[in-house]
Formats: sequence, C-alpha cells, structure tokens
Amino acid sequence: MPEKITPENPTAAILDSFEQLEKKLGEFSQMIGRFCPGEISDLGIMLNSLDEIIDLSKEIEPHTFHQISIACKGYVEKMTLENLDNTGPIEEGLVLLKSILNHLKRGEPFTFDYSDILDLLEDNSTGEQKTKGIELEEAPAIKIQPGPEKISDDDMEILMDFVSEALENLDTIEVNLIDLEQDPSNMEIINDIFRPFHTIKGVSGFLSLTKINKLAHATENLLDSARSGEFLINARATDVILESVDTLKTLIARINQGTDKGFMQPDDDIDVNDLRDKLQTLQVSLTKGNKEPLGSILVKKRMVDQNALDQALDTQKNQPGKKIGEILVEGKKVQANQVASALIEQNQPRKKVDAQVKVSTQKLDDLVDYAGELVIAQSMLKQKTINDPSLSQNVSQLGQIVTNMQNIAMSMRMIPIKATFMKMIRLVRDLAKKSGKEVNLNMAGEDTEIDRNVVDALYEPMVHMIRNSCDHGIESASDRLEKGKPSQGEIILRAYHRGGHILIEIEDDGKGLDKKTILEKAKETGLITGNEQLTDAQVYDLILQPGFSTAKTITDVSGRGVGMDVVKSGIEKFRGQLNIASEKGRGTKFTISLPLTLAIIDGMLVRVDEEKYVIPTIAIQKAFKPGKEDYFTIKGKGEMVKDRGSLIPMIRLNEIYDSSKHKKSVQDGLVVVVESKDEKRALFIDELLGKDEYVIKSLGSNLEEVNGISGGAILADGRVGLILDIHGIFSIVSKG
Repeated sequence: MPEKITPENPTAAILDSFEQLEKKLGEFSQMIGRFCPGEISDLGIMLNSLDEIIDLSKEIEPHTFHQISIACKGYVEKMTLENLDNTGPIEEGLVLLKSILNHLKRGEPFTFDYSDILDLLEDNSTGEQKTKGIELEEAPAIKIQPGPEKISDDDMEILMDFVSEALENLDTIEVNLIDLEQDPSNMEIINDIFRPFHTIKGVSGFLSLTKINKLAHATENLLDSARSGEFLINARATDVILESVDTLKTLIARINQGTDKGFMQPDDDIDVNDLRDKLQTLQVSLTKGNKEPLGSILVKKRMVDQNALDQALDTQKNQPGKKIGEILVEGKKVQANQVASALIEQNQPRKKVDAQVKVSTQKLDDLVDYAGELVIAQSMLKQKTINDPSLSQNVSQLGQIVTNMQNIAMSMRMIPIKATFMKMIRLVRDLAKKSGKEVNLNMAGEDTEIDRNVVDALYEPMVHMIRNSCDHGIESASDRLEKGKPSQGEIILRAYHRGGHILIEIEDDGKGLDKKTILEKAKETGLITGNEQLTDAQVYDLILQPGFSTAKTITDVSGRGVGMDVVKSGIEKFRGQLNIASEKGRGTKFTISLPLTLAIIDGMLVRVDEEKYVIPTIAIQKAFKPGKEDYFTIKGKGEMVKDRGSLIPMIRLNEIYDSSKHKKSVQDGLVVVVESKDEKRALFIDELLGKDEYVIKSLGSNLEEVNGISGGAILADGRVGLILDIHGIFSIVSKG
C-alpha cells in the first residue's frame, strides 16, 4: 500500500509531491494562457497535464484536491467534445487548486466555501467525472502556537499587494454603488461591483484570510442574484453592501497593520457572522419577489409625488393590464417626455475607462520637477541667445518642445475630482440618515481634473463644509415645508476651471448665515469692537476664526467651534482661498479656489527697486500709471489712488519688505490693482517686466512662514524672484 500523504505526516516524499504539484499547476496555468480556441491539440495537452495532477494527488488526504482535479478534467473533456472556448471555469478551478495546495503545505484545514466554483465545473462536465454531492473532508485540526504569527518575506509582498488592490477595489465599489442607486437596472454597473468582490474573495481564500473570504463571498452571492435578474438593488441592499465594504476595509486595515509590524494582527474583535446572516436573509427576501417597483423609482426621481402614485396604484387594481407609467401619463401626473428623458438617462452608456499603467507617485513627482528644471534652463538659454538670430530660432523651437513636455508631465499628475465627489455622496447619505433630514446631493463638473497633490488638500475641507451644511444649513422637513420649501433639502457640489485655478462650490438651500448673530457672537468673543465697517464677505469670514461657533447645541456632527479654522488654514496652505456668500433663509455657498497645480504659476514679473516679484495673474485687476490728480492721502487710511471714481488703498512693497527706505513719487512708477476676497489694493511698483509661467520653488523651512510670500521662482537671469501671496500682503497691511 502506498503511503498516505497527510499534513500530520510531513515526510520528504510528501514535500516532494507538493513541490511537483506546484510545478504542474504552474505549467497548467501557462497552458490556459496559451490556449487557442478551436485547437483540439491544446485541449489534449491540458488533459494530459490534468491526468498527471490527478495521479500525483490521489494519495493526498483529505481528498478535496484530488476531487477538484477530477472536476477540472471533466470540464476540459466537455470543452473537447462540445467545442467550447470558455476557459473561465477552469481558471477558477486552477485558483482553487493553488489555494488548497497552499493550505496543505502549511498543514492547515481548507474551510472555505467553494461550492460556486464546483458548480461552474460540474454544470459543464459529464458522466462519471461529476463530483456534485461530494462530502467535503476537513484536514486534521492544527495546534496553533500562542503569540502572533510572523509574516514570511514571501507572504509579506503578496499581502501588501493584496491590501493595495483590495482597498482600490473597495473604493471603486463605493463609487459604482452610488451610480447604481440612480440606475438600478444597469447590468454593466452591477458587473463592475460584482467583479471586485469576486477578486477579493478569491485572493483572500488563497491567503487564508477567512473572515474577508466569507464576507466577500456572502456579498458576492447577493450581487450574483441581482446580476441574474432575480431582483433590483434597492436602498436596503445598498445599505448592507456599504456596511460590508466598511467591515472589509476594517479587516484589511488590520492586515495592513500586520505588514507594518511583521506579524499578523488578531481580528477576533471584528465579527462578520451577523453581517453574513443579514446579507443571506436579504438575498432570500429580495429573491422571493420583493423588488423595487417602478412607482418607487419615479418618486425617488421626484417625477411624481407619493399621493399621485397611490392614486395610480388604486387605478391599476381595476385595470391590471395597464402599466403604472401609462396610468400616470394618462392622468397627467407626469409628462411623457419626462418619462422618455428618464429612460434615456437610465440607459445612457457608461464611459469606457482608458487602459492605465500604475506608476510610482515618486517617479511622477520627479518627472514634473525635472520638467520644471528644464523650463528654467531653457529660459536662461533663451536670455543668453536673444541677440544671436541663428541660435535664437533653434532655442525657440526647443522652447516649444519643452513646453509640450512640461504640459504632458503635468497632465500625468492630473486626476478627475470625481472620486472625491463620490465620497461626499456617501457622507451626505449617512449624515441625512443620522440627523433624520431629507437631503439630496447633486453634482456638476465631477470630471474636472486637478493635480493629485491638490486633491489631498480638498478632502478634509469638503467634509467639514458638507457636515455643516447638513447639520446647520439644511432645515428639518417640517421646517422647510412651513417656509414654503420642498421637504427635501439640496446640496450642490460643482467644480470648474477658471484662470489657472480650480473652483469647488458647495451650495445648500438651507437657512443661510445670520449676519446679526455672527456679529453679536464676534463682539462677545472680542473678535471685533462693533465700530468696524465690515463688508458681507468680512462678516462671513468671522466664522473662520478659531473656536468661533454660533451653534446653540452641540451634536456629534458639528457645533463645537472647531473645523472652519482648520478648513481655512488647510486651503491657504496650498495657496488657495475660501470665499463665503450667503442669504438668510435662502442658503449658503462656500467657494474653494485652489491652483490647478502646485508646481507652476501663471504670473506677472514686476520690479521694485532692485528686487523682482511675481504677482499671480489671477489676482491682477489692472495696471496703470497714476497722475497727480489720482493720488491722495487720507488721515487714518494712508496713501490712496483713484480709479474710475473709487479710492483704492496703496501698498509700497519696498516698505513691507524693507528693500529700501527711498520713498518715490507715485508719478514715477506704476500701480497694479490686485484683489483678494472682494478687497482691492494697489501695489506701487517701478516696472512691469512681462507675463510668464514660473516654476514654484520652496524657500526652505526658514522662510516658509514669511507672510505675503508663497514661494520663489528662478528667473531667466538666474536670480530668484519672490512669488507674492496677495491675501498675506493684505493681512500684513491690516495688522500694521
């Protein structure tokens, strides 16, 4: 009798068998990859390979590996007899065999549910090869040594890849679920959600991540039923799938901690059984016919109200042959063109995503930096060859190439803001549920692209402002109805480009900001004395001060006086601005303005004495040479220049930065009118040197806190020009 191969009997012969099986599975994987549809010879080679695998595994106990091998052979025979080209089931079987072998080598029981893969193989196999109904055997129990399990070097790399890909897949699932809520019958979206769960389930089984495998499998089963057309994904299903996503993220975060420490971290405190039961129960109830009716979809899209739908349903009872849509149109509750428009929107084809290659972000940043250095070098070369016509033409051509290369490098770092916007949809959904309010989030311009590094600056501010809109801005349904508003509040999130900047607007139709209350609170806290003449923008800016809050009650969402000052400092750190506009009783609009990229700036180069400064183009209103009649001094307000009948305070940069003590007459220079947050000032300069794009360089830690300066730029003559922060300069003057 040949020796039985079991995990409790780790002889050299057994280990050799495992190595041979691993090698054969690798070869079989290559055969599948090379398979050419219709080539019987390829299938013959596959069958020979499977015979060898079956022969090698017949003495292995438990017999699971051997039985799955037989099922795989049965499917390949079916492919041969019926001229099938679909290698999907055999690929799934191969992954399963590799996973089982991995467990056998470690002496661990394989306890994962693989009935779906067995069904794939058996439903297509024939006669004696069928293994349906096989009693699954379990490997002997393994005694687990106390203490955390050390992660081997081989497993470390695999686990790190799994964590990265799984988190990326889960983010994709969240985005697609939001799309699916708007279009529950779209099979393409359901498939896009199903595939990532399927991937996570398969890889986690291979890595022995039991809880992740079981939860992903239960969620996948629910989605598979929807994919088969047994029911439509409704709000209840969306909620439980999102709950599954959150739990999977928690489990994966625990694995990530393990890879950081080198030891697997316990997850006993994370229970997935209740959630699995919930998924299975929901699947059964929905499959029994508890589908989301058409009427509910029409109400959700706000095409008809609930009363009109109820009346139409009563009519349908007497006319069972009529569809609910027909009854509503005939009753003039909804227009036919509205229904048609909704159908077009529901069936609108999704945009295909271009094939992408993963690139290290460090390499991408380095490429952008070197492109910037190339621009500087080309600019210096142009300056030196300006008087040599033969070289000047070649340098100009080089300039075009360098500019194109820089634009491509910059565009590679640009990503759509849609992913960040989609996270806000989930946030609004959760906040509305927690506060008991009806809130709908609409988006516009979500395909607008922005520098990857700037996206990080946007997320936290957007979360804070949307929390405030939901908690303080949007009223309860009853309050809104009393004021003549729709019961459902609306938040609009829009993005667009303007003048080298990206603007993000967060607008709600809630109760708006109360200027009187803000001013009273500001007096109480000593922020103002009460004698100041403040514009609306300046009043609203008071809520951005640390600790400022007008909330009468503190909730677990907001009201503690922290957040808006963090929002402001976070945005300004990235050379951005936050503007607030509001109307009491009508709503509030927050506008975040950030540069499209942190690497270059569009600016005007100016000279003040011997110093050169770059003024951001977006801040410049106009430049002009004032006459004697345009210059005034006003007590308590200093120097002023007149433009179109308005007096504008004038700022001398040489006095702010002590570059010289010489006070020139205003007629001997120019003024550049700049604006920041509805405030205008006129910068007194000696000369305008021209407009260009400048590569922004950090001034180092010693100078990064200098007010009014946001960085430096290497100029064509090799000197450094300081890039002005207009809002910072206004702050210096106000304090002075």
